[in-house]
Amino acid sequence: MTLLLAFLLAGMANAAPSAPAVSCRLETVAPLRHGGPAVVRLTLANGATRPKWALRWNTPFEGAWLGTIFTLVGPDSQEVRYQGARVKRGEPDAGDYVELPASGAVTATADLATAYDLSRPGRYELTVSGALLDVTSDRRAVPRPRDRHRPAALRCAPLRFELP
Repeated sequence: MTLLLAFLLAGMANAAPSAPAVSCRLETVAPLRHGGPAVVRLTLANGATRPKWALRWNTPFEGAWLGTIFTLVGPDSQEVRYQGARVKRGEPDAGDYVELPASGAVTATADLATAYDLSRPGRYELTVSGALLDVTSDRRAVPRPRDRHRPAALRCAPLRFELP
C-alpha cells in the first residue's frame, strides 16, 4: 500500500501543471433600451504565460451574430430565443481565430437586439451556455480541422441588466 501511494505521489509531482483557463467577463455598454440597442462587451482573458488562439465562431468576435454561445432570459423568466443567423461552416481558416495575448485580454462588442427579441422592457439575464469551439497554445496548429478541435468552457458571471 505504501509503495502504491509513493508511486501515485511521484506521478503527480512529475505531471505538468495545467494551463490557466480562458476566463471571461460580460458587461453592458450604455445606452440600453428595449427594442435596442443593447450592446454587450465580452472580454476574454488569458492567464497563461503563453498566447492562446481561440476560434471566434458563435461569439461577438465574429463581428456579427452567426450563432451564439449565450442564453438570454427575459422579463418573464423565460428564455428569449436566438433569432440571428445560423450558418453551415466548412473548416476554419487562420482568420477565424483571435489571439489571446499572454497574461492579457481581448474584447469585442455586439448588439443583442440584432439577434434577440428585446421588445419588452424589464430585467434580462445573459449567461454563457456554450464553449469556445477550439482553443490552442500552439500557433502552428491554427487553423485546425474540426476533428482536432479542443473546446474550452467559459465561466462568466451572469450579466443582469435592465432595459427601460
